[in-house]
Amino acid sequence: MATQKMMTLGEAARTADATEEELLRAIRDGLLLARLRQNTGQYAVDSEELARWVKRTRHADPFRQVKKKKVLILGEDMLFAGMLKLELGRNERIDARFASWGNDAILMVNHYRADLTVADLTPSKVAPDEVLSAVAAQRAEGGGAVIATCLQPKEALEAHPLMKARLNTLSPEGFVPRAGGMRPLLVAVFAALGLATNTRVITLRA
Repeated sequence: MATQKMMTLGEAARTADATEEELLRAIRDGLLLARLRQNTGQYAVDSEELARWVKRTRHADPFRQVKKKKVLILGEDMLFAGMLKLELGRNERIDARFASWGNDAILMVNHYRADLTVADLTPSKVAPDEVLSAVAAQRAEGGGAVIATCLQPKEALEAHPLMKARLNTLSPEGFVPRAGGMRPLLVAVFAALGLATNTRVITLRA
């Protein structure tokens, strides 16, 4: 939202998620600088002064509205998913969710509308085709990207007929083996989301 130079008391209250009475008290106490308009007898609040007051009292910036990128982690390994979700959640630009394979995953895919899905296709785990079909259908409608991951290298998956078919269903933008540790996967996630990271960003195929 673009900042305004001067705001009415009502506009300032709505922007700061405060009442007009609260702002009036702050003005009278000298905590919020404002101008009294002689022609109307109403206060006008400078947007920069309002932002300073909100930061002091709410520890937030009323003019900074960050739309978080949504990441959905699908898989059975709850320890791995929990670690990935925790790492992604450290960044204020990302909202990460987890769902195991099953009906809950289908509901999450359809309703969460993730910007990026991370699918853990470990061959020893069951990955219902219905879930993968839901992800593929969403992508066909212009939905988010997909990164596949696995404990084994991609060659091992491609040698397994069922896993190869599931990879073809997803057609992921990237594949990151878990054997390389968490960092390569995090870098791939940030790259797929178009977010800057403090480490080298890999380029995913189109």
